[in-house]
Amino acid sequence: MKRIYVGLTVLWLLTEPAMAVAQDVEEANLEFFYPIVTRRPVIERELEFKLEQSKSREGHLTELSAAIEWPVLPRWQIELEVPFVINFPSDAATTGGPGDLEIENKFLLYRSVENRLLVAAGFTTTLPSGSEHKGLGGELAVEPFVTAAIALGPFDLLAEASYKWTFDPEKAQEFDGGLAAARALSRWFTPFIELRATKPTVAEDHRPRFAVVPGLNMKPFPRSTLAVGVQLPVTSAREFNYQVRVLFIREF
Repeated sequence: MKRIYVGLTVLWLLTEPAMAVAQDVEEANLEFFYPIVTRRPVIERELEFKLEQSKSREGHLTELSAAIEWPVLPRWQIELEVPFVINFPSDAATTGGPGDLEIENKFLLYRSVENRLLVAAGFTTTLPSGSEHKGLGGELAVEPFVTAAIALGPFDLLAEASYKWTFDPEKAQEFDGGLAAARALSRWFTPFIELRATKPTVAEDHRPRFAVVPGLNMKPFPRSTLAVGVQLPVTSAREFNYQVRVLFIREF
């Protein structure tokens, strides 16, 4: 009888970690589409390559960036984004160089596989590694945020709210929020729409800004996603006339 008890105890010790890992894998499979502006509450392990092209009255701005997202713990993810910026001002010479580094910490607060619901919060730190004089960055800021996602039938719904706080009192501070929705047409194509709202609190122009962001997710390869979209302001208060974003995400 004692041997049977010892055997069952050893078997339980061996199978409990496997069951926990299986449960983590099952929960980790809770996935949503990739918006191009709104943050996702998913804890991810992936590489991301991004292209942004903005057009405003001051000229054009192109940003190329690479980022790695890594789960330090099952509910804690760190992201490091390294940008390269090219500024094409309409009244000055073209400049280019490194932009501001961004480090994001994201913490999963709630997860329900049964209801397909995720809630996460965190903060993004922007380091002034870009040249302010050349229009490539130079901003030190902290941006806490909260984000959530839920699947309702065939639709994915995402929501996000954040506040950007800069250490320079002369630079803008603002509330930012967004809603995003998508419906998969097939395994390879998922169109989506985002609605964005920004309210400056410390700035020369305190008018709220609103924008609409239509886009599309494509699956060109296994464990890969290509997200394309354009952010279009719908109010006279705006940072740019339009902004095109292209994301390539590779899970690993």
